[in-house]
This record gives sequence, structure tokens and C-alpha cells, in this order.
Amino acid sequence: MGTGDRKPLFVRLPADQAHQVDARARTLGKTKQDVVSELLAVSMDDRLGQSPSPGDPVHDDILSLAGLSAWLMLTEESVRARADKGEIPGRCFDDEWRFSRAAILLWLEGSDGSQRSPTGFAGRRPDSAPSCDADL
Repeated sequence: MGTGDRKPLFVRLPADQAHQVDARARTLGKTKQDVVSELLAVSMDDRLGQSPSPGDPVHDDILSLAGLSAWLMLTEESVRARADKGEIPGRCFDDEWRFSRAAILLWLEGSDGSQRSPTGFAGRRPDSAPSCDADL
């Protein structure tokens, strides 16, 4: 969307929400304008009963390794390595990783709890068990 397609909107947010928008923008490397626009698009789709397009990481509640990698703008190898170490909240089913969008957003904001990678993220602590491989 070009700047000509935009209209100014001036709002006052509660301080905690403003801090969350700032943190999300920094973490995702996006402008606050883009973050708010994406959040509104998701909210409007949900409230109006519109069906988001399948495979759109902004709308998918569960992401594959490829979907999360695209969303984070990182390589699949980088995301897999961090998931295998338990550094990213996710679950391994057979040899396939799945990630909760909500859990990833909390993790990115740093508000996913006091533990860096709690038990249950990949089902183990980072210093135990091997990676998510088909031959395990």
C-alpha cells in the first residue's frame, strides 16, 4: 500500500498498549503504522466474519516452519536450529514443526513468562534431547 492510499488517524492509546505497539514494531523491524494496520486488518477480518486467505501468516493461528520463517524473514535453517534448541516456542510432530502465532508474538515481545524456554516448548529444555528429526 503506497503512502497515497493512506489517511491520517490520530488516537490516544493506554500506555501499556502503546509500549506493546512500540515493542512489536522494533521486534518485527516494521513501522508502527504497519503494525497497527496489520492488527486492524486481522481484527476487522475476525469481527466482520471475513475469511482470511489460507496460508497468510498474519491470519494463521498455527504456522509451519516455512510459514514462521517467511513471517520472521529468516531462513528455515535458522528457525529450525533455534526451535531444535528450544529457543523458539513450538511443537514437533513426527519431523514437522508447528508454531502458535500467539505464542510467537508473546515470545517476540519478551512477555512469554519468566523462563526463557519453559518445558513444553519443543517438549524439553534446550540442553536436553536431540532435534526434531524423522529418524528419532
